Amino acid sequence: MLRKTGVIFILLGLASLPLSAQIGGESTYNFLKVGSSPKSAALAGSCLAPLYNDVGMTPQNPALLDSSMHNTYALTYLAYLAGISHSSVAGAWRAGRSGTLGASIVCLNYGSFDARDELGEDAGAFGANEFTAGLHYARSVLSFLRVGVVLNAVVSQLERYSSYGTALSLGARYHSADGLLNATLSLKNVGLQIKPYREDNRERLPLEIQLGLAKKLERAPLGFSATLNDLQSFSVYNDTQEEDNMSGAGRQNAGLATKIGRELLSHLSLGVEVAPSKHFYLMGGYNFRRSNELALAEGRNGTGFSFGAGILLKYFEICYARAIYHAGGATNHFGVVLKAF
Repeated sequence: MLRKTGVIFILLGLASLPLSAQIGGESTYNFLKVGSSPKSAALAGSCLAPLYNDVGMTPQNPALLDSSMHNTYALTYLAYLAGISHSSVAGAWRAGRSGTLGASIVCLNYGSFDARDELGEDAGAFGANEFTAGLHYARSVLSFLRVGVVLNAVVSQLERYSSYGTALSLGARYHSADGLLNATLSLKNVGLQIKPYREDNRERLPLEIQLGLAKKLERAPLGFSATLNDLQSFSVYNDTQEEDNMSGAGRQNAGLATKIGRELLSHLSLGVEVAPSKHFYLMGGYNFRRSNELALAEGRNGTGFSFGAGILLKYFEICYARAIYHAGGATNHFGVVLKAF
């Protein structure tokens, strides 16, 4: 018991290491932070699902990879905002006693754009695409602790500008003996831009730290999850009130407790899962930061909420999720998991 408690405190301590903040627009390959797993989307960006393992979540959290996913393959498609599409394929295989292997390919297509010259004349069309190819590995180091790693090769083609690099993600997962409690810690996108878009402008990758906790109920088909995102920076809260943007008065008048509360909630996303039968499940979630930053002044209109459902059969699973980013747009996530004989 003491050893288990010590591991949990180590995980929490690692999550609080002082790392330099990275704000949107100050890093490249930001598509690495977009997950297309319907389960993760329905649970508001959760880094682990309470009731079911999902090989489609392993590109975002390699510690979820385990032997129960042997010969399992996930195909996902995300109808993202503004006509952007995001798709992925992932698979897993047992590697004897040494652990579990996995592989994934993730693609983001920005669609077609009209090109114009300096005079505004039509210069044809161009596209923009980014993708990663990753190798995964995970194994148990203690009876209750599993660690994982994924190494991604990253390629980006934006009009005539191209870049490639590498990104390494590490994860650790604690699970209780009865399987009712899970906790994960992940350090994502540690790497470098090997070939920058411009020779004199090498950019950083979107480093991210996530800490997740999931709890199943022993006597009910119900699970809850909570995820702390972007722990590499404490300051992520963005005050969207107009008067604060104009004068900063709101921030000056807010007390210390209010400021700390805003920041903590801005890191938090919550999820709930219920399985009324062994072949069907429902999911829902809420992302506080998304709600704060993207809601309209007239009202939130559901911004920050997400929901989904899945059908689970012997050899395959179908899942759908919808995440509300803004009153004017939401994302639709589709996934199929196949279990080979």
